[in-house]
Amino acid sequence: MDVLTNLNWLAVLAASIAGFATGAVWYGVFAKPWMAAAGLTDDDIQQEPTTYVFAGVLQVVMAITLAVVIALTGITGWLSGAILGFVIGIGLVTANKALNAAFQGTSRNLVIIDGLHAATAFAFMGAILGGWQ
Repeated sequence: MDVLTNLNWLAVLAASIAGFATGAVWYGVFAKPWMAAAGLTDDDIQQEPTTYVFAGVLQVVMAITLAVVIALTGITGWLSGAILGFVIGIGLVTANKALNAAFQGTSRNLVIIDGLHAATAFAFMGAILGGWQ
């Protein structure tokens, strides 16, 4: 538990906000292709505040998890943090999405859009967490 008490909680908060902002920009830019790949229309998209609160909480969980991995691996510096974040985004998150998609029949385009978002968001989060220690 020592690793949790020694985290830079301001960096965790900043990384959470960066991850959330990355999603806002990413899915703003790729809204139409994402909805097409997911088989959704504008009417299907929930715009309830609780959805965004839940997303924010999950961003904090992901930032804490990445901060713990960075602390345990001894990574320092924004570039090393960004590389680790990108690798986790591709190697764990995107690979898991692709694995699930193979069995669920999910569109490859959806996996690509979501997976590249994860890699980008984790890279930004990793840069903040690696550089701000």
